[in-house]
Amino acid sequence: MRRAQLALAVAVAALLILAGGALAIRTSAAPGTLAFVGGRGGMAAAPNAPAAAAVASPPVGPRSMPFSDPTSIDAALMASMGYRFPPGANVYAARITKEGGGLVYEDFEGGGGALGRSFWPASSIKVLAAVGALEYLGQQGFTGAATVRFGNGAPRTIRSIYDGAIRISDNADYDVLVEIAGVDWLNKEFLTAARGFPRTVIQRSYTVGGNLRSTPAITLSEGDRTVTIPARSGKVDTDCAQGQCSDLFEMSESVRRVVLHNEIPERERFKLAAADVTGLTAALLGAEGWFEPAVARVLGTGARIYGKPGQVPGRDCLDVTLIEGRDGRRILLAATVPERAGGCPALVTLATNVLTYLTG
Repeated sequence: MRRAQLALAVAVAALLILAGGALAIRTSAAPGTLAFVGGRGGMAAAPNAPAAAAVASPPVGPRSMPFSDPTSIDAALMASMGYRFPPGANVYAARITKEGGGLVYEDFEGGGGALGRSFWPASSIKVLAAVGALEYLGQQGFTGAATVRFGNGAPRTIRSIYDGAIRISDNADYDVLVEIAGVDWLNKEFLTAARGFPRTVIQRSYTVGGNLRSTPAITLSEGDRTVTIPARSGKVDTDCAQGQCSDLFEMSESVRRVVLHNEIPERERFKLAAADVTGLTAALLGAEGWFEPAVARVLGTGARIYGKPGQVPGRDCLDVTLIEGRDGRRILLAATVPERAGGCPALVTLATNVLTYLTG
C-alpha cells in the first residue's frame, strides 16, 4: 500500500510539473511525505530546482541548506518596486505553509544570500549558544531548571541565563552559556554538518577581556543531583578567522527549530526539555528587534515576531526572525546590512520591501 501511494504521488507530481512548469519538489514534511512549492504571481521556481525524477527519500539528519536553490528576488524587487538591496546586504526568507500534515518552505534570497558570511553575526548567534548549552546539560542529565555555579560564586538557574542572553541580549550571560558547553564541545559536537550547522563557529567572548577557551570548573545542581565539571581548555577554530562565523540560513534554523519544535520532524528537533522549548520561545518573542516597524506596516498590528536582533556599531545590523501574522501567515526573515550602507534604518526599509513582495 505504501509503495502504491508513493508511486501515485510521484505520478501526480510529474503531471503537475508538466502542466505548470514552475514547481519544485522538496521533502520538507514528515518522513514519507512530499511537499510541493509552485511559482505564483510571476515568482519563478528556483533555477536549479529538482525535476520529478529527482524525488528522494527525506534526509537522515537535519537539513544544512535550503531545500532547493532559493528564488533570487533582487531583480523582482527592482522591477516591481524600484528597490535595490544596499551594498553588502544579505537576505534569506521563506514562506511557511502547511500541506499534507507537514510544513512547506518556499525559499527566497537576495544580496549576498542565505549562505553569505561577509558579516559579523553579533548577538543573533546567541540562540545557538543557548541551545548548545542546553544540549550539553542534557547529556549530563540536567535541564534549564538546573543551577550553575562557577567556583565559589552564587548559583544561577540556566533558564535565567539563557533568557537574559536572548531577551535582553546580555553579553555576560552569553559568555556563561558558551562556558557551560565549552568551545570544543560546542564546535565539534553540536555545530556540525550532522546537526545541520556546518558553517557556524562560536568561540569569541562578548565581554571585555573575556576568554571562552579557558573555562573554570562549574557545579551543576538539579533536584537532589549535583555534578562538577572540571576546568576545560579549548582550541581556536582556524576555519573562522574572525572568531565568530555563521550565515543567515543557519541562524534562521536556530529560531525555526525552537519556535516550530512541535511541528517539525523529530530528526530536525533540538534535544531540549519541553519547558526549555517554551522558555526559549518566550525569550525570542520578548526580544525587541529591528523588524517591528516593517512588520506593522505590511502585516498590520498584532503580529508575533520571534527573533534575535544584533548590531555592532560601525560593522553590521541584522535580525533573524520567524513572523506570525494575525491572519496565520508565517514567514522566516533574516537580513543584515552593513553600517556603511545604512545599518539599522536601511534594514527596516529592506524588511518592508521584502515582506511586501512575499505577501503581495
